[in-house]
Amino acid sequence: MADRGRVGSLVVGCKSAANKEWRKSHEGHRQRIKSVQPSTDMAAPATSGLVHLRTNLKRERLLEERYMEIDRENQSLLKKMSEAMKKPNPYLKLSPDHKPTSLNRTGRKAELIRITQENQRMLKAIQSTKPVYDARRWEDSYRKSEVHLKNCCSYPVVTRLPKVSSSPSVLMSIDPEPAGVSQSDGFAAADPDGDRKFVLKEGMRLGDKYFLLEFATDGRSLNISAYDGDTQTTLELVVKEKRHRQLYRELNGDYSLIAARLRVDGDRLILD
Repeated sequence: MADRGRVGSLVVGCKSAANKEWRKSHEGHRQRIKSVQPSTDMAAPATSGLVHLRTNLKRERLLEERYMEIDRENQSLLKKMSEAMKKPNPYLKLSPDHKPTSLNRTGRKAELIRITQENQRMLKAIQSTKPVYDARRWEDSYRKSEVHLKNCCSYPVVTRLPKVSSSPSVLMSIDPEPAGVSQSDGFAAADPDGDRKFVLKEGMRLGDKYFLLEFATDGRSLNISAYDGDTQTTLELVVKEKRHRQLYRELNGDYSLIAARLRVDGDRLILD
């Protein structure tokens, strides 16, 4: 009974027959490849066997003439060198009278000896001279300068000019403190004579300028002074007692942190 579902798809009847058919086709393909002929002729041309094309006689003739010219020049140069060596040296010929070469040879020799002795004396004097500069003294002076510099950096001096010659300072107005404010928040009580106590002196950069800051308090209000040495201007700010106590409690009494909150707006000193 015929297989209607695979009509036209069965080429061989079994696997061994399929392998045999494939090998037969492959061998035929390999034989056809071996017997194929190129469409382009890759053989050497017939003119390559001609002698006059393989050898350039004109170039060989030019090279031979050049070598002959070089040999001729070398022979000429060798002949000239030989003749020059056979001739006597005119510069070695001495005059028969043997006259002295110099009339003041003795005087020049004595002058050279004197100069040499003077140089030796100066060298001995330089080597035996003690140095004027003392390196140990320089080191001691440098250590003292370091101590002075450290003291100046720790406790900077705020220089001020008299009011008649300095630029006007800026003083910010404040409202009077309300009555009945307690003064027992850790501040020192005000002196009877109104003296103020400095709680901070240091240099700090505010914005693009460097200022020398001074914080002074009388137990209630806080006076802040910032001096600009370039323009010789002093900016002042008075912090009221209520604000002073609030900052003191917030920052645990560290006035350097209060100074970090300062900024300069034009010609005014502002505490954020």
